[in-house]
Parts: sequence; structure tokens; C-alpha cells
Amino acid sequence: MIPVQFDYAAPETLEAAVNLLKENEGTEILAGGHSLLREMKLGRVSPLLLVDLGKIQGLQGIGLNRDPNGVVQIGVMTTYAQTANALKVKENYRALAEAALSIGDAQIRNWGRIGDIFAYHDLACDLPAAALVLEATFNTISPSSHRAIPAEEFINASFNMGLEPGEIVTSIDLPPYVTGTNSAYEKFQHPASGYTICGIATSIRRSSSGIVSKCRVAVTGAHARAIRLRQVEAALEGKAPTTKNIAAAANLATESVSISQEASKELNSLSNNYVSAEYRTHLMGVLTARSLTRATERVEIRSYI
Repeated sequence: MIPVQFDYAAPETLEAAVNLLKENEGTEILAGGHSLLREMKLGRVSPLLLVDLGKIQGLQGIGLNRDPNGVVQIGVMTTYAQTANALKVKENYRALAEAALSIGDAQIRNWGRIGDIFAYHDLACDLPAAALVLEATFNTISPSSHRAIPAEEFINASFNMGLEPGEIVTSIDLPPYVTGTNSAYEKFQHPASGYTICGIATSIRRSSSGIVSKCRVAVTGAHARAIRLRQVEAALEGKAPTTKNIAAAANLATESVSISQEASKELNSLSNNYVSAEYRTHLMGVLTARSLTRATERVEIRSYI
């Protein structure tokens, strides 16, 4: 039962949806629904109007309007299952495929839409971490403009409520695939709810000599939003991905939390009877090592003792 009364609209065009958001205060976007509806059932959100994007043509599918340079575009009303099973995503953007595949159960993955998380700014779940390491771009429309926003800027703006009023995410662009690049996603989830307790996404690019030329690592679940672990990235770039170097880099995931008062506060606020802040911190190091190892194996870099 949802303990609030609200109006509902299902426009058939993006222009109509934008106008509804512009003209009505207290409006929320319904883009798949699970994140928002859960919060409404708990009484945490009480919108006056829900604007459902489900009838708008052109917001679903992968590879539509593909850029000549090789950019892959995912419409925000594409399901988790479609995202996880798309051939180009499975081959070239495996962190995103694995993150989408880790969400809920088969029923949720076949109904939930990738835009739900970003429409309602549910930023402490799986997909934002993958978007960060893959350096995705979010395309939005608002009453005043169209924007292409880099993932890190978009996530920070969403968390700080810095997006324009009435701004709607329409699609997510994945950059052209570069040979010698691969990625991975590892998570630890609550056994009952399935919610992410800690998730680590990584992306690795190797040079012709087998050295890590580019490394991206992001954590989700352990903070109020997904964030990059820059110390981990810097520790592995320019080095061979040996077992020792991966372990040393992964240890920095834990240290970066312990030395940050802001991060510690976020961990404590996310702790509950099932998981302590200390355990989440431990998981960051363990999952970072696993994810880095899998990503390096996928680009045919061997880890040596």
C-alpha cells in the first residue's frame, strides 16, 4: 500500500513530459518504478504528480542513434535484462552487463528499467559504479536545454540536487571500445533484500608491453553514492598487474576510507544490524582485488606472484 495520494500522467512525447515537470511542483519521474515506489511505500517520498515515461517512443533499446565513431547508446527505458544480454555490452562493457545482471531476480530484471535508478537518483546501487569506470555520458533534456553530462559530473550533481528543474535523462552513451580494454563488477549483497552492501567496478586498459596504461575503480553501496577510488587507480597505472601490485592497490581502497572523515561518516550512516561500517570497509579491499584480477585476466594480462 502506498500511503499518499497523487496524480498520474503518462505523456507520449518528451516535450509533454518536460512541460509537466516544468508546470507542476512536487513532481517525480516514473522510469521503471521500483526505487521510487519503494520510497513512496515507506512514506519517505510524497509526490503530488508522477510522470510515467513508459509511453514515450525512442527511449528503449541499445545502439539506437549510434554515433559514427562507435558510441553505444542505451535508452533509459531499456530493461536491466536487455542491457545485460546485449551482445555489444557483454563483449565490450562487461562491468555494466554484470552490474545489470546482479540486480534483483529475473522478474525485476525483465521489468525494471535502467533509467529508474537515475530518474530517482538512487545512486548507491550497482549501475552508477559501472557508469563511472566506463566513463559513460548521460544525455538529458530540460525546458531550457539538451545536455551531455559525464558520469562523474552527473552523479555528483544528482546527489547534490544540482540538476536543472524538470531535467529528464533520455539515454546513456558508452564511449567507443578501445582494444586492450576490459572491465568487471564484483558485489556483496544482503541475503534477504538483495540490496548491494558493497560493489566494486573496475576497468583496465593494457599497453602493448602488458603494463596497465589506464585504470578506473569505483565503489558503490559503501557510500551514499558511487565514487571513484583514485588512490587505487594511481597505484596500478604504469605497473604490471602482478598479484603483489593488485593487492597493494586494493589495500588503498580500505585506507582511503579510514583516512577520510566524510567517508567514515557515510559508512557509519549506512551501517545496520547486518553489516557494520568496519565490515563494509573490509569488503572494499576484498572486492577491489577480485574485480581488478578479473578485469586484468580479461585483457590477457597475467598476474604473477
